[in-house]
Amino acid sequence: MIPYRVDVPFNHRPVMNWLLVTSVIFVFFVQLSAISDPVASKTISSFILDGWGIRGLFGHMWLHGGFLHLIGNMIFLWLFGNAVCSKLGNVLYLPVYVALGLIATMSHLILDGRTAVGASGAINGIVGMYLVFFPENTISCFFLVFFRPIFFSLSGYWLILLWFAFDLFGAFRGSGNVAYTAHVGGFVGGFGLAILMLKMKWIGMERDERSIFDILLPKKSNIPKVSREELEFWRREFKEKEKRKVKPVAPLLKSGKAMDKLIHFNCSCGQSIQVSRDYAGKIGRCPKCSKRIQIPKQ
Repeated sequence: MIPYRVDVPFNHRPVMNWLLVTSVIFVFFVQLSAISDPVASKTISSFILDGWGIRGLFGHMWLHGGFLHLIGNMIFLWLFGNAVCSKLGNVLYLPVYVALGLIATMSHLILDGRTAVGASGAINGIVGMYLVFFPENTISCFFLVFFRPIFFSLSGYWLILLWFAFDLFGAFRGSGNVAYTAHVGGFVGGFGLAILMLKMKWIGMERDERSIFDILLPKKSNIPKVSREELEFWRREFKEKEKRKVKPVAPLLKSGKAMDKLIHFNCSCGQSIQVSRDYAGKIGRCPKCSKRIQIPKQ
């Protein structure tokens, strides 16, 4: 199964993850160029994970064993890393990524001990964080059957837990050249760190987002429910955002509500929507079908 899209709107541009992906690809081509040079090849090999040396502990995360190894890792890092980087912010993202890589590395050295290269452990840590922040967001994937692609989409927690179960099976079986113990260690580290961040309120969720806490421990509210089509809903929304000092999600108003400088458009379900031009390009939800939609930049 190859994921190609995640349904997560970005609060910030994930610039740090873009730079991280670029740096890993750049280092891989440096590896290729060093193959024919004995001195350069020896220098590169000093960054392979082989025991508890500092170079190997940090450097192996930027090395890969071949094109397929690199491409597989970069697909996951691009999709899940962009979402998590947007949630954490660019400043915090890189140290978190490296810390998760070290957690994965220590798990591998303690439970396995073989030499290793690759960013898989750190990336699985990012996937573990994604599961906490965006468990219900859709992941679109495809797989090949007789060279024909079959496309499907599922909620994130189903696919991610399936991948994790596969890594657990590989770790217990101890077969192949894959560092399954690093995958498991990184995932558990990322999952736990994300839980801690939410618990300590270092990271906040948007009103239209549901973390794993919201699913497992839903909060009971004494405030009467109000339809998203009513203006009172958006009054509460703005009040809550102002209290948390977070920019509010764009309110999508039912046709007929008067506002200055409106954008008029229709959802795919047929609902007519009006919204202030201040929210052009933002992400909101349709008041009729609750589907995530992007407000046109008119």
